[in-house]
Amino acid sequence: MTNQEPVSLKKKAKKAQEKAVVSEAASPLVALLEGSGFRVQEENESTLSFPFEGGTYYLSVPAEGEDYYHVIFPNFWELADEEAFVKALVACDAVNREVKAVKLHTLDDDVWAGVEAFHESPEVFVRGLPRVLGFIQEAVRAFRDVMLAEVEEA
Repeated sequence: MTNQEPVSLKKKAKKAQEKAVVSEAASPLVALLEGSGFRVQEENESTLSFPFEGGTYYLSVPAEGEDYYHVIFPNFWELADEEAFVKALVACDAVNREVKAVKLHTLDDDVWAGVEAFHESPEVFVRGLPRVLGFIQEAVRAFRDVMLAEVEEA
């Protein structure tokens, strides 16, 4: 039993150390986001979340030296059945053609919205984040309008 305790403690210490390294990598981005008024939570080693106008958005933390950012608004429309899934695909396609920068897609039984982009620095990304969030909200509204128009026609 005493031989197992050190291994368990070593594993816990290693996990805590890994989390500290990830937190250290994310901390400049977190500080910038919080400085801009966002309440940020670390979800896991590579993802931050923050509430915005009634929804929870997720942000992939770029690895050190990378400039790729992905903002996601998941699960904003539930797909109840195969018919809803087909209508959602048509609505996603329509919105993806019209709304700048946002990609709508289905995942399992839900619809997600996201923006992927390259920014030269975390500061540039955070400065543009309100615009990105506005694009996502516009896409979600457009999607809902298409889906509700389908319901009204039926």
